[in-house]
Amino acid sequence: MDEKIAVVILAGGQSKRMQVQNKATVLFKGKPLISHVIDRMKPQAAHIFINTHQNQNDFDGFHLPLIDDALTIQEGPLLGILTSLQLIKTDWIQFVPCDTPNLPDNLIANLLKENKAQKTLAAVPETVDGLQSACLLCHVSTLKNLQDFFNRGGRKIEDWIRQLSFSIVRFHDHSQFININTQEELKKTSL
Repeated sequence: MDEKIAVVILAGGQSKRMQVQNKATVLFKGKPLISHVIDRMKPQAAHIFINTHQNQNDFDGFHLPLIDDALTIQEGPLLGILTSLQLIKTDWIQFVPCDTPNLPDNLIANLLKENKAQKTLAAVPETVDGLQSACLLCHVSTLKNLQDFFNRGGRKIEDWIRQLSFSIVRFHDHSQFININTQEELKKTSL
């Protein structure tokens, strides 16, 4: 476990496709979806935060620090990444979405290893489904670049990553990165 790395769980979405108030708290295999993510990330980093834009009381029971988006309007997960980079003081931040309950237990180790080997500022997992851009590990020095990108109207994580110096790390088990966005996916993944 590296003290210089923090994890930020991105949980600020509107949960429209799930048709609930807060997707992070939907029960999956007997416990809230976000609990699975927390359990996967706890052994990998000393510091875990939850980034959210609404429903903050829903996260009281997890006893983790909350990061509220810097703007009052809903601007997507890139705003959560920007706000976290502004507030967290570790060298590296691993971002993960709140709806990916099967994350690999070696996610940070593999991404950090590739960052160091290639001397890049960011690393992203890739599966047969493509880049898993919401599972980004990035250095805090990327903040200025992200502020500029965001101020120019950029809102897609992958578009921002592609203009950075970044590494791609191949993960062969794509099921580790499955997102649960709908009630149908929740039922299917629970089987």
